[in-house]
Amino acid sequence: MTGAAVAQDTVSYSVTPTYAFIIPDTNIIHNSIALSAFYEKLYQTKKIKQSTVNVLQIGDSHTQADFASSTTRLLLQQQFGNAGRGLVFPGRVGRTNESPTLYSSSKGLWENKRMIYVNQQLPIGIGAMTLFTNEPEASISLKTKPFESISYAFKKVTFFFQKDFSSYNLVVKDSAGQYLAYVGPYTVENPNISKIQLPTSTNQIEFQTLKSTATQSQFTLYGINLENDQPGVLYHAVGGNGAKVRHYLEAAYFTEQSKELKPDLIIISLGTNEAVDYPYVDPKFDTQLDTFVNQLKTKNPNALFLFTTPADFYKKKTRRNPGIEVIRTKLTNYADEHNHAYWDLYTIGGGNHSADLWKKNNLMQNDGIHFTKAGYQLQGSLLYEALIKGFNEYVRYRYP
Repeated sequence: MTGAAVAQDTVSYSVTPTYAFIIPDTNIIHNSIALSAFYEKLYQTKKIKQSTVNVLQIGDSHTQADFASSTTRLLLQQQFGNAGRGLVFPGRVGRTNESPTLYSSSKGLWENKRMIYVNQQLPIGIGAMTLFTNEPEASISLKTKPFESISYAFKKVTFFFQKDFSSYNLVVKDSAGQYLAYVGPYTVENPNISKIQLPTSTNQIEFQTLKSTATQSQFTLYGINLENDQPGVLYHAVGGNGAKVRHYLEAAYFTEQSKELKPDLIIISLGTNEAVDYPYVDPKFDTQLDTFVNQLKTKNPNALFLFTTPADFYKKKTRRNPGIEVIRTKLTNYADEHNHAYWDLYTIGGGNHSADLWKKNNLMQNDGIHFTKAGYQLQGSLLYEALIKGFNEYVRYRYP
């Protein structure tokens, strides 16, 4: 293949703005060869523009905020095509934060459960949070918001919900109140999943519970997937404030429902809340991580895995936290031992005590754990750059 062809097949990208404490040479995907099948699918999607590449990022509050993942999603979709917004959860209805690409509101009484409250009765599914109502005619409105140049209008909706004969039906309406579709427990589909195809593309729907039979008494929502029926990248990001690996293990339907997303790549972005506990280190962490990965592999046998490490952060706002390096080592060792790829944000971001520099540059919030919007956007751009470096390396080798 000629040099011109290679130049067209590879992707040029660099992170801006730059910061002196970022170590650019370390911004790579380690064990990148493990992602060869993912890079091939990206390549084919870019060349042929017919298929969908599915990414599922699983994390904690950093991921629930969706600022970093929104940036990575945006950059991948600008380069390889936009297949839709992907998995969303109406966080505002559950009285918590939600993605900057989404606005939700509700009518009626909706109870909520966050995944960290394991003793609460409601089960947890793919959204890392659950909403419940026993009111007929309760409703939720969803509106997707564009992210820079990307529109998240959708034409296909997948509902993840408790699908049995105690479940209310749903009436799905457009923004003018016109009926678009019905969803109910009577459809012959996967357990706890129903899909609808909308007549036209839209960025706003309302779904309302409807009691049609005497046995119907509740509606329990686990998550919603929004697609536009176009080829490209679907980048699903799910996170739970305060979540640890063990919370995902205790989520009743999470791994089962993950297979509906058909992930080609699963990104595990956990460990922050385990590091918060330092000097206590859960002796079961390594086993929990391995069990979780194996559960995901059982449901998604073709998925590849990428582990990310937390950036440096403080303990109790200002104190040093050596626990980050302990968890970082556990994650990278696990990836190496099991031939998985990993992305070491801790090292890329400056390593030991680099939280001082993130804070000095207004990239970290005052709580010393979470980052500002600019900080998260920097992280999302860095992850994209590392993925593109791996993609370019693969393309040069596979299509010289």
